[in-house]
Amino acid sequence: MSLAAALAGALVAVWLALTVLAQFRFLQPLLSPFDGFHLIPRWTFFAPNPGVRDYHLVMRERLADGRLSPWRNVPVYQGRPPLACLWHPQKRAAKVLNDAIQTLGFLMRREGVSASGLPFTLPYLILLRYTARSMPAAPGATEFQFAIVDSAGHAQRTLECPFVSSFHRR
Repeated sequence: MSLAAALAGALVAVWLALTVLAQFRFLQPLLSPFDGFHLIPRWTFFAPNPGVRDYHLVMRERLADGRLSPWRNVPVYQGRPPLACLWHPQKRAAKVLNDAIQTLGFLMRREGVSASGLPFTLPYLILLRYTARSMPAAPGATEFQFAIVDSAGHAQRTLECPFVSSFHRR
C-alpha cells in the first residue's frame, strides 16, 4: 500500500468517526469550531423540530337562501398507488398544498402581515383555487369558504382552527 493510499484511508476513517460523533447533540459544540468548511454532515432526518401536527383543509358553502352547509373535508392527500415507492408524481401536488397550508399559518403569525393582505398571497390563492376546483358545488351554492384545521396528539386529540377565509363566489 502506498503512502498516499494510507493517508487517504486514514483521512476517510477520521472523517467517518467525526461524522458519527457529530450526530450526538451534546458533542456538536465541541466539533463545530474545527468544522469551518462544514465538511462534517449532521443528519437530522426529522429536522430539529419534527412535525407534531396534522393539517386539514375544509370548506363550506353559502346557499342562495343564506344557509350554510356543514364543513366538508377537502382531500389533500390521495391514496398511494402500489408502485409509489418507485414512481409517485402526484406526491408533488400534495406537497405544494401542504406547504401552502403551513406557509399561510406562518404568514398569519408574522409581524407586518395583516389579515386583509392574506388573500393576495400565493399560499392563499393556491388553496382557494384548489378548493374551488376539487370540490363540486352543492345545488344552490353561491359562495364558498375554506379553513385550515390542525390537530395534535394521539390519545388526547386537540383541534384548532387557526384560519378561516372570507366567502368567495362560486
